[in-house]
Amino acid sequence: MITRKTRRGIVALVILTAVSFWIGHGQDIDIMEPVSGLDPKLDYVLRDFDLQFYDENGLPTIKMQAPVLRNDPQLQLGTIEQPVIVLNQPGLVWKLVAESATVTADKEHVHLSGLVHVQRVDPATGNRVELNTRQVDIEVTPQVARSDQAVSIFDGFNQIDAIGFELDMKTESFKLKQQVKASYAIN
Repeated sequence: MITRKTRRGIVALVILTAVSFWIGHGQDIDIMEPVSGLDPKLDYVLRDFDLQFYDENGLPTIKMQAPVLRNDPQLQLGTIEQPVIVLNQPGLVWKLVAESATVTADKEHVHLSGLVHVQRVDPATGNRVELNTRQVDIEVTPQVARSDQAVSIFDGFNQIDAIGFELDMKTESFKLKQQVKASYAIN
């Protein structure tokens, strides 16, 4: 049996706990705002970074992941080791993977090098096109990619090999430059 004195002590403890919680919870909590942009004049290294861009409706447009990003203010270049870039467009997802990349200070030109793998997927149908090469230059705003290197393109059925290409990611059009060889699957 609980005595009257113990009961009053428990009630007082509960009231003090509730008041403490209410006072502590009512205070403004400093919320850290995301960094809107890093000063390109700084010399910095980011490790295991994950960068996400959103459109005006809050939908993801670009996601970039990599183990290391370095900024060199003297060269005005960012270098990225093993980048994985995902570009979301209406009805399509582009995934670009490379051994390394460089990005200009204005973030308008990206150079992918090493083994470069570009994949375009239609999430509604699952149809995909894969492109493999050794180097790709990307112009970010117009969403154009090009290379003068050997390229291999596979859509799950057909294989196309060529030297050099131009790719418009908005219109999904490819232009192959030289020595084009194709193997088509006949259903």
